[in-house]
Amino acid sequence: MSMVASDKPILPDRSDAVADRREFRRVIVSGYLGCSIEFYDFFLYSAAAALVFGPVFFGDLSPLMSTVAAYATFAAGFIARPLGGIIFGHFGDRLGRKRMLIITIWMMGIASVLVGLLPTPATIGWLAPALLVFLRVVQGLAVGGEYGGALMMAVEHGDQSRRGFFASLIAIGAPTGTVLGSIAFGLVRLLPNDQFLDWGWRLPFLSSAVLLGLGLYIRNQVSESPVFLEALEREGNDNRFPLGQLLRLEWKPVILSVVISAGPLAVFIVGSTFTQTYIEKIGFDTTVALFALAIANLVNLAWFPVCAHLSDKYGRRPVLLVGFLLSLLLVGPNFMLVTTGNPYLTVLAFWLLGSFAAGPIYGSLGAFLSEQFSTQTRYTGASIGYQLGSTLGAGLTPLIVTSIYAASGGTTVVGVCAFLIGFCLISMLCVALSPETRGMSISN
Repeated sequence: MSMVASDKPILPDRSDAVADRREFRRVIVSGYLGCSIEFYDFFLYSAAAALVFGPVFFGDLSPLMSTVAAYATFAAGFIARPLGGIIFGHFGDRLGRKRMLIITIWMMGIASVLVGLLPTPATIGWLAPALLVFLRVVQGLAVGGEYGGALMMAVEHGDQSRRGFFASLIAIGAPTGTVLGSIAFGLVRLLPNDQFLDWGWRLPFLSSAVLLGLGLYIRNQVSESPVFLEALEREGNDNRFPLGQLLRLEWKPVILSVVISAGPLAVFIVGSTFTQTYIEKIGFDTTVALFALAIANLVNLAWFPVCAHLSDKYGRRPVLLVGFLLSLLLVGPNFMLVTTGNPYLTVLAFWLLGSFAAGPIYGSLGAFLSEQFSTQTRYTGASIGYQLGSTLGAGLTPLIVTSIYAASGGTTVVGVCAFLIGFCLISMLCVALSPETRGMSISN
């Protein structure tokens, strides 16, 4: 027997480990870019609802009522989001996460480009606002399936001890998309008002085509979730109706997920929609608010992962509770600062509520939601929980707070602050009643 090289150490083959790391990076980048694109497009619509769609598509109404009508179309997208979560969650839990994510990014990108090409009522009459609502519903369906699917891919590919951190790398797609949307909309807002309302607002929507191509290229490179494939091999594809299993066996975490998601989303959406309308109503420049929102979300790109790391170390519940406490304490000061009209204080206001308080919530929420459900219902459960929370907390909130503000005669935001504080208190109570999930196994 030859003993050649028998005294040399046998080095482990690292090719599999390197390939796994490379694949995981692709998964994270894919999820991050997908969420960035989705929230870029979704933010554009929210900003346009606040500043454009009222006069352009509902110009025959009074200024305040045209804003309310524009927010009603905005709410249509949020109403569609839970349906998107159910549809894409169902097929994602049965057929796999990756296929659904490719469909959602196609839907969102095409709908946004078509909004940018949409004729006005002067050209096609009532069909214009009807098509606007339809495209908003398509956007809502796409977002309803996107976040849950991207989140599943990240947490099911990643290390158990750093699940919160990995989930936050998907979550920062939201502030990235908001930053890009704020900058894009802020730049076209610099145009003379007649040009902005005529054609300028369309440019950010049309640019979605470039982002769509990039997102699709990356997303096609990733592999299916290993946790899903293991569960499929172990248990087969017997779960014909994931929603039925959720309603029968896992309805408590669904309800908690809905209410916990609703409070912070209500606060977030007021910052990106109503606050801009409020600033315009009291006579200040909305461009400052758009760039202030962009600055706050730039900070979030680093702040969310920091808070997620803390949730991996100390637990999801304490970090979430800190975020909710900060949110309800800072709602009032937020409006006090923007009312000054000082651009620096406006930036501070958006940073305090939209970043400092939001980080502990959004840094840990994704992992917290994904840890509530079993593998065969995780996509459906997390999607429904978050998206129903979006409908309750964000979809209807601009319409409600605008109506509250209108009922005061446009003289005070005390009622608006009370509404948001109440929302945060209810969500905070549900966090306190929830079990700690840090470190638990999700391979079930």
